Amino acid sequence: LFLPTSGSDCTEKKFKSGTVCVCDLTKCDEIPNIGLTSGQAATFTTANSGARLHRDIVYATDSDPITSLHLTIDSSKSYQTIQGFGSTFSDASGANLRSLPDKLADTVIRQYFSESGLNLQFGRVPIASNDFSSRVYTYNDVADDYSMTHFSLQREDYQWKIPYMQMAQKYNHNLKFFGVPWSAPGWLKTTNSTSGYGSLLGSSQGTYHKAYVTYLLKFFEEYQKNGIDFWAMSTQNEPTSGGDKKTKAQSMLFTAETQRDFIKLDLGPALRTSSAAKAVKVLILDDNRGNLPKWADTVLKDTETASYVAGIGLHSYQDSEMDYGSWDRAEDYVEDILDDLNNWVVGWTERNLILDAQGGPSWVSDFADAPIIAFPALAQFYKQPMFYAIAHFSHFIKPGAVRIDHSLNLPNLDIQKSAFLNPDGSKVVVILNKNVLAPYSVSVKDSQHSSDHYQVHMGPRSIVTLYIQN
Repeated sequence: LFLPTSGSDCTEKKFKSGTVCVCDLTKCDEIPNIGLTSGQAATFTTANSGARLHRDIVYATDSDPITSLHLTIDSSKSYQTIQGFGSTFSDASGANLRSLPDKLADTVIRQYFSESGLNLQFGRVPIASNDFSSRVYTYNDVADDYSMTHFSLQREDYQWKIPYMQMAQKYNHNLKFFGVPWSAPGWLKTTNSTSGYGSLLGSSQGTYHKAYVTYLLKFFEEYQKNGIDFWAMSTQNEPTSGGDKKTKAQSMLFTAETQRDFIKLDLGPALRTSSAAKAVKVLILDDNRGNLPKWADTVLKDTETASYVAGIGLHSYQDSEMDYGSWDRAEDYVEDILDDLNNWVVGWTERNLILDAQGGPSWVSDFADAPIIAFPALAQFYKQPMFYAIAHFSHFIKPGAVRIDHSLNLPNLDIQKSAFLNPDGSKVVVILNKNVLAPYSVSVKDSQHSSDHYQVHMGPRSIVTLYIQN
């Protein structure tokens, strides 16, 4: 049984591809409170038809409803621990936040990082510029300054990154930042250029490698002076792109072998002796998931290198041109996150917090879609369906949750799902219905409470999160 209770107060604006929710200085839709007592359950539904996290109370029945689809969850069989979800404090995101009235920029950050919003736990931070910057810059363009005496943060850090990172920390005191370099300064590279292909000059433990490590440590030191500590760092964004001469954006080549040696001989030991970065964890790869087997085997089979490595970063790539209201893109996000979580991934991070109407700024014209789009002239922003797709996971699956076993009684290509057990004992089931015409009713049974059956109603092209309070 279910009882309709509350829905989103979304101010809808319709486009060819679907619907966005418009936020301004007076109104912005919020995620309904879970608001359950022990033993209660609720569904939260987002659909192509317009619902945005619509909340319905669901009552357990002691008999299995007559339905063709039966989903069993089993918390006695658990898998990986989920660390959380995040987004990126890119220059483009900061530029767009700064273009909005202060109150509206604060609303964007609250929507992402507060417990009542997406409850994001991670912030990805580019170290210097990347493709979502308005210009190419590094923190030291003085050639042969191997001790990095001329290292200096730039206006982008002080205007577009640090203020909004600090704002996010006000909403989530446990927010974890991880830094990601796109390239060393050009004078440290084989091509003498920050952008485009090329690798570090020299070899491990040599002058150029040591200078680059000093450069990275200086970044953490300067951010610490501004009250920001880092949880982790990636060794390099998309290291394989640095070997492609067609690459236009900032990039730098590492092979699995050179990344292994760089971590073991240069970066790892330096981090452990650094006062500002001693606790910074190292992530490897940070590239297309197809590289995972080679990278894991090469880097982690070396036990000394492995002692410095805390995790592996993976990328997935989808069509990303700006498309207002795209439901297809929301489905892509849910499919990607489900596929990741069902295959041992422990977290997921978005590419940008907010972009402009074109999908930038981007100095290399690498325009993209984003969960939130800024319209400063109107003092508005749009929340894309992608935003709600992320919310179906990040708002309900708490840090420290574990993925639990789940099985559907019949094969069904329309239905994708996963299930989780939160630290407080609540259970979360996320289900996607991709069918463009057919609704489904799914009977969810918890094998640890076999007398309880929850009926989940799904319209065509919809996402449902079932939340069962302990």
